[in-house]
Amino acid sequence: MLVPLVLTLGVMLVPAHQVAAAPPPTPVVYGYAYASDCPLAGYRKAVDRWGMFMCNCTSYVAWALRANGQRTDWFIRGAMDAWNWPHVARLAHLSVGRRPRTGSVAVWPGLARPFGHVAYVSGVEHDGDIDVGEYNDPRWQSFDPFSFEYRRVSALGAVFIYVPLRRAAPST
Repeated sequence: MLVPLVLTLGVMLVPAHQVAAAPPPTPVVYGYAYASDCPLAGYRKAVDRWGMFMCNCTSYVAWALRANGQRTDWFIRGAMDAWNWPHVARLAHLSVGRRPRTGSVAVWPGLARPFGHVAYVSGVEHDGDIDVGEYNDPRWQSFDPFSFEYRRVSALGAVFIYVPLRRAAPST
């Protein structure tokens, strides 16, 4: 009888507000499914499973969303140039805003005209900068076509798409 009382008291001594919540998982940014085909697939304009050109920013972000368990069912084949992502997201009733969040898609519609640019946000810094995984960001002197970069960039001028998680498949 004494042992159960000690165990119960031990549980009662830890207030619920002091129990730390598990940190969110670190987003997956490495492991792009077509990386071994880059840069050649980019030059050949090979198309990925989402109907986007491999080794480009859009294909990479589609992969990153999928790799992180987020929805990709909102894509419209033939309408996914980066500048158009916010419009397509709104059509699918996804939230679009100006504040970066981990797991969101950063869109710079006016960059690399006429295509725009997208990147996957893996972190938000205290100063407002964002950590992103991306392919083909032309803003950098080290620009290497059809190559991956992981870097910290300014969020200025970006629009963010808040892509929810995929729904779990029904169990059979």
